[in-house]
Amino acid sequence: MIRTLSMLVAAGFTAGVAAAEAPNTSLRPVARSAPEPAVPAAAPAEVAVLAAATMATLTPTAPGAEGQDDTALPPVRFDAGIRPRPRSGVFLQKEIGADDAGYGMVEVTRQVVRVGFNPEFRPSARPPHPLAKEMVLLAAASSRAATPDSPHPKVRPAGFEKLFKRRSRNSYGSAGSVCGVNAIKGTAIKPVGRPGSGCGIASPVRVTEIAGVRLSMPSTMDCTTAKATYSWIEKGMKPAVGKRGGGVAQIKVAAHYACRTRNNRPGGKLSEHAKGHAIDISGFVLKDGSQISVLKGWRTRKDGKILKRMHKAACGPYGTVLGPNADRYHQDHFHFDTARYRSGAYCK
Repeated sequence: MIRTLSMLVAAGFTAGVAAAEAPNTSLRPVARSAPEPAVPAAAPAEVAVLAAATMATLTPTAPGAEGQDDTALPPVRFDAGIRPRPRSGVFLQKEIGADDAGYGMVEVTRQVVRVGFNPEFRPSARPPHPLAKEMVLLAAASSRAATPDSPHPKVRPAGFEKLFKRRSRNSYGSAGSVCGVNAIKGTAIKPVGRPGSGCGIASPVRVTEIAGVRLSMPSTMDCTTAKATYSWIEKGMKPAVGKRGGGVAQIKVAAHYACRTRNNRPGGKLSEHAKGHAIDISGFVLKDGSQISVLKGWRTRKDGKILKRMHKAACGPYGTVLGPNADRYHQDHFHFDTARYRSGAYCK
């Protein structure tokens, strides 16, 4: 080994001289000078012991013997003493003898010390949040909303009773109704006239009220005409008047069943009134006491629009609709009847 070290030192010295004698024009970079090794102030005793042990492991088994190859070194065995130092703590060392190669073995164990925390040194509790009470109330309210406390239904909203009463006013009971429609009030009467001869009604009814609106006189007609009048009142008359005067309280009836000719002309054809198919209306009385007259209001700006709308709405439920624009016989009333024509309703 000494010969090997000598050869390495000689080779290094020769390389250094050759580098020193190299010409300045060489393109090779100048070798950097090696930093000076830091010299510790004082090596601890345990470090010295470890270094001696390490050098001992690198020494040949029989130095100087003849026929021994100085370059052949024994395998390096790292002992626990040359490993990085473990974390700080309390360690216990125990010699457990040597291994087969004669190297000393040392068992190093770490003594774990458990430190108990004193509750007196714990951090103090945080101060209460300024909105803590509000947050508690909000959480309670949300839990109550998610899970109701009682199986009973919730309280009905305000105004529900008024809505219920409004609906009850528009619903018609079956008491006193005729023609199978609760909104048509009256009585069924015996057949009138001689229906087979063209003047009379086989199943007449005497109507006193339709859709909550009274008739100025009990009117005799058949059920077809009564139902057509009900449809016109709900879809034509009431929407045309609207809220004016609180709505219509009464319909002024000018004529109903009568065995007569058209326009009372002698020798003329029988009128639809003779069959119970017609009703004549001359005006309306509102709930506030005011009136709308066909004779006086048809050509006025205030009532004319309402009357014309009523007249137009009747063309459909009825087969014949006549008004002031029809002829001089209908200047003061509407004539509605349920006669049916092949060409459709006749409205004028």
